[in-house]
Amino acid sequence: MALYPPLLRVAEVIVSDHDLEGHVLAPEAYAVPRVYHPDGRLAQKDFNSASTPLFMHFLPVEGDNVELFGFARRAFRRLLNDIAPDYIWIHGEFWQAISHQFLRHYYFRPKPRIVAYVAVNHVPGITPLFVGRFPFLRRSRLKQILLWPRLNGVVACATKSKECARRLGLPPQVPVKVTYLPVLGPEDAEAEAISLPWPRTGSVVVGFAGNLTTQKGWKILLQALERLPENFKLVMAGDGPERQELLEWLAKPGLQGRVHYAGVLAKDQLLASYPLFDVLVLPSLTTPQSVEQFGAVLGEAMACGVPVIGSDSGAIPETIGTAGLVVPEGDSAALAQAIDLLTRDQELRFRVVAAGRQKYHNLYSIRSYARSLSDFIMTSAD
Repeated sequence: MALYPPLLRVAEVIVSDHDLEGHVLAPEAYAVPRVYHPDGRLAQKDFNSASTPLFMHFLPVEGDNVELFGFARRAFRRLLNDIAPDYIWIHGEFWQAISHQFLRHYYFRPKPRIVAYVAVNHVPGITPLFVGRFPFLRRSRLKQILLWPRLNGVVACATKSKECARRLGLPPQVPVKVTYLPVLGPEDAEAEAISLPWPRTGSVVVGFAGNLTTQKGWKILLQALERLPENFKLVMAGDGPERQELLEWLAKPGLQGRVHYAGVLAKDQLLASYPLFDVLVLPSLTTPQSVEQFGAVLGEAMACGVPVIGSDSGAIPETIGTAGLVVPEGDSAALAQAIDLLTRDQELRFRVVAAGRQKYHNLYSIRSYARSLSDFIMTSAD
């Protein structure tokens, strides 16, 4: 599984609630967003085995591509035979090589139950099995046809991901459940909040946290800010390939002094800083390479009692539901109007904050996700 702290917390809750012995199989080092580790990688040295009831197993891998890598085969087979699991939760796309490795190992055995994951939501359809040149069969597609029926289920982070799994050719007999994603909440905020460069009184503070890429729509947010009065300020947290371009944008006359770029914030500091925001915005754009799959910052903001606004890209409308406002992607005028409305209309703010907190507790919290996931793993394909 991926070594994200929320996922490890989920595994700990499931193990505790069901009196299980839990084992985590992970690569020796795993790339993660820098909010979880300043080096952008989690490895064995970063885990204190005394702080978790899980048995951590770090295995060497074969292949560098995230879609193609698998665990070193001999070590992988030996470990699985030693553990003899009853349930396997693969927090990796069901179509990736790492999932196929588990399915191959247990292909001729009815146990354990195996549940994988799907987040991708923008693949147009099934890859054809037959091609017009030798060897006339697409081996990757043949592998999918043979292996995927061994799955006992797939959990999806949104309805669009569930639909995409079927478009990819996941057999109809394999159940898919939308479980969303677990996010950390205010109880995990152990750091100090950031300091704002403006007086809090009289300022309306808009928050943004995410990768600085075109897909995250940060330029649309800055264009919206230019349309709003001077007392509207913006805090931006994150990093990415467009960081330098962002700094150039911040020198524009309409933005100077109104935007605080906080850089990369550790997750606990980001959680501590959410209450500084009057609204959090995720203005993502749909690109040929990427579509918003969930929008974890939206769930985190809801947990912290911050109203949210998102674009209608990908799964964002489902993630928000009635707990915020949704605007057309790429429309800076509509975004500016939504920010203004949500910061002026106190009755609306009260409603969406209450709905957001409820949605976090019911769907996105560690405990609610653990309950939904464990119910599915233990009952799927009965």
